[in-house]
Amino acid sequence: MNAYLRRVGLLLALFIVGSCSDNMIENSENSSLIEKNDGEVDLNSLKSEFSFALARVLNESEGVRKLIKEEAIKQFDHDYDVLYMLVKNKQLSGGGTLEEFLLKYISRENLQSLYKEMPTLTIFVPSLPDDSFSAEGWNTAKEIPYVAYKNKENEILFVDNTGNLDIINHDEIPIFPIVVVKPSERVILQSASTRSSDNPCIMRADNGINYAFEYDEFNNITPSKANTRAVEIPDNLKRIYDAKKYADQNGVWQRDYIYYGISTMEGMGMYRNNISECIYAFELTGEPNEVYGDISDQDDDPHFNPNARRGIEKWYGGNYEFIVKTYVSSSQLVANEIIKVLSISPKDLFWYNGEKRRDETQIKTVGAMAAFKKYYLPKPIPIFDWNLENYSSSITISIEEKDIETTEQNVTKTTSTFATNFEFNPTFAAVVKIGAKMGASATVSHEVSTTITRYLNSDVLGDVLINFGDDVVIKNEMENIGESEDESSIRRRRDNEVPYTPKPIYVPVLNPKYNSGKYKIEIIPLAQY
Repeated sequence: MNAYLRRVGLLLALFIVGSCSDNMIENSENSSLIEKNDGEVDLNSLKSEFSFALARVLNESEGVRKLIKEEAIKQFDHDYDVLYMLVKNKQLSGGGTLEEFLLKYISRENLQSLYKEMPTLTIFVPSLPDDSFSAEGWNTAKEIPYVAYKNKENEILFVDNTGNLDIINHDEIPIFPIVVVKPSERVILQSASTRSSDNPCIMRADNGINYAFEYDEFNNITPSKANTRAVEIPDNLKRIYDAKKYADQNGVWQRDYIYYGISTMEGMGMYRNNISECIYAFELTGEPNEVYGDISDQDDDPHFNPNARRGIEKWYGGNYEFIVKTYVSSSQLVANEIIKVLSISPKDLFWYNGEKRRDETQIKTVGAMAAFKKYYLPKPIPIFDWNLENYSSSITISIEEKDIETTEQNVTKTTSTFATNFEFNPTFAAVVKIGAKMGASATVSHEVSTTITRYLNSDVLGDVLINFGDDVVIKNEMENIGESEDESSIRRRRDNEVPYTPKPIYVPVLNPKYNSGKYKIEIIPLAQY
C-alpha cells in the first residue's frame, strides 16, 4: 500500500487497532460514537466504518449477497439502488437480517448516527465493463464484492473484508465485483411539501420514516399510466399528422388543429384539455469530449470505459440526471416554473473510441468520445398543457445537468405576448378560439414576473424558445431509425439461449430547430387519455 493510501488510513484512525498494518481498517464491536474534536458526528468515519462492516458481512453471508442482488434487480428507482432503511430488517434466506449481521461489526449507536446523518443510505450495484459484474450477472455463491465509498476529500476508496483499503482514480472504472455506499440521488425524506402533493408512492421504513421519490420519473414502484408507443404509426399520432395536412393545405398552425380542432383560417373550436406538450427526444451537441468533461466533472457523475462491449457502462452515480425547467407565462402576469427530470444512461448519449490498458489492479483507463447519440424517451414526459387563452404564445425550456445541488431562487421580469381571439360561443356552450393563428384581433403584450430556480453546482446547458405556431412534425411519414431489441432480453440472454428478432423502430420527424448549442430537444403535443 503506497504512502498516499497510508495517509487515507490515518483518516480512519478511530477504528484502527494498533497492531494492524497501515493498509488495514479494524473495527471493535464495542466502538462508541465517532465524533470530531468539536463534538460533531464525523460522517466520513461513519461511512468508512459502515463500508468495512458491510464488506465483512458480504464475505460472511450469502443470504446478504442474495438480498442485495434481488433488491437491486427490482430497480425501484429505475437504477440498481437498494435503500438500506427499507431492507435492513428483511429476513435472509439463511436466517437473520442484514442489520443483525452488521451489528457484529459496527455499534448500534454508530449505525443510528449514520441513519441520522445520511437517512437515504443506499447500496448501489454497478454494471461494469466486459460483463465483469452486474446485479443480473452476480453469482452470489462465488462473487464477494468489495465496498466503495467516497470520503470527505471526494476520493473514491474501496475496502475488502480484511480491511485493506485502495483508491480508484477519477478516470478509472473497476472490472471486479464491487458495490457502492452512498446517499440516494433519487429518494428524499417525506416533508410537508411532499405530504401535501399528489405523490402516488410513499415508502415507509420499519422505524416510521417515510420516503418519497424526488421526481415522479424516478418512481418504478407505481405502474405508469402512460400508453406504450407502437413501432408503426399509432393512433395517438394520427391527430399530429392530420394537423400537418391541414397546415399544409389551409395555412393554419399545426397546434390550432391539435388543441382546438381548427382546420381552416376561419374555423373555431374548443380547447382539448387532454393534450400535453411532451419531451420526445434529447441529444447533446458540441465537441463530444468537451461536453463529456463538462457534465462528468463531479465524482458522482457517470464515467466511461472504452473497453465496454455494449456502450458506456455506468458505475459511480449511475445515470445522468438532467433538470428540465419550463417557463410558461400566464394571463395572471406570473410565469410558472415547471420542473421535470430526465434520467439517461451515458451509453444512450455517447459513442466512444478508446485504447485498452490493463494493469495489475485490473482497472481500465478511459478513451475518447467519438460522437453523440440521439436519445428517444421510452415514454414521452408531459411538461405542460398549452391553453392559448391562459398562456403566452411562446415558452422557454432551460436544461441543466444535475449534480448534488444547492438551489437559490430569483425573480425576473420578461415581456410575453398573448392571443385575444377567444370568446364564449353558445353553440359550444364554452369559450372557443376564433380563427386560426392569432385570428383577426390584435395581440397584447404584458410584463410578466418569473421565479427562476438555479441549481448552483449543476452544469447549465442553455435555453430554447418554443412557439405555439411552430410546426410539430416536418414530414408526412414516420422515419425508420433502425432496429432494436427489448433491453430485458439483452439482460436475460446468456450464450444466445434466448432467441430474439430485431424490431424496426419508427418515429415521427419532429421540428429540429430547438438547439441551445449544447443540446437539442424534440417536443410533441400528445393526448394523455
